[in-house]
Amino acid sequence: MKIKTNILIVLVASFFLFVKQGFAQEAPPAFRPQPKAANPFNNLQEKLYYGGNVGAWFGSTTYLNISPIVGVKLNDQFSVGIGAIYNYYSQTYANKKYTTTIYGGSAFARYFIFENVFAHAGWDRISVPDYTSNIMNRRTWVDNLLVGGGYRESFSDNGSIVAMILYNINQTPLSPYQNPIIQIGFNVGL
Repeated sequence: MKIKTNILIVLVASFFLFVKQGFAQEAPPAFRPQPKAANPFNNLQEKLYYGGNVGAWFGSTTYLNISPIVGVKLNDQFSVGIGAIYNYYSQTYANKKYTTTIYGGSAFARYFIFENVFAHAGWDRISVPDYTSNIMNRRTWVDNLLVGGGYRESFSDNGSIVAMILYNINQTPLSPYQNPIIQIGFNVGL
């Protein structure tokens, strides 16, 4: 598993270096620098966006995920943000009901390589049940480093659906994420 993760990291890093090299070619001698364009965002409201992921299934197993985010565009290509994570899980097995919650926060950065294609790096810090402990109902904090990319498809002037494929490069036995992590959510500008 570690070898696959290391190979994936090398491939992702190579891709970004290749893309960077492709855009970093020297300009022809006749090129004249243009004056810098004004900041495309006039105020904080134009820089902010919000969204996240919501998911659920119901039956003998019940699962609920609510993960809102708030982001700020630093320029047309780069944005950063924070979020909250809440998961509820309940399952009935052999006439016993098992219930748990996972909660925490996240921070992320996105860089748009092309108009709708972006690289994503994030950090989640979540509280999970500690199944490795001998102490009943003990919880512990788990850090997850998520890297990958995604695609954004606009459905209005300020709204878009976002699909991402991420890999947890800090996988532990207590991490609730299994690689690859596929997320589909939305973003709406304020």
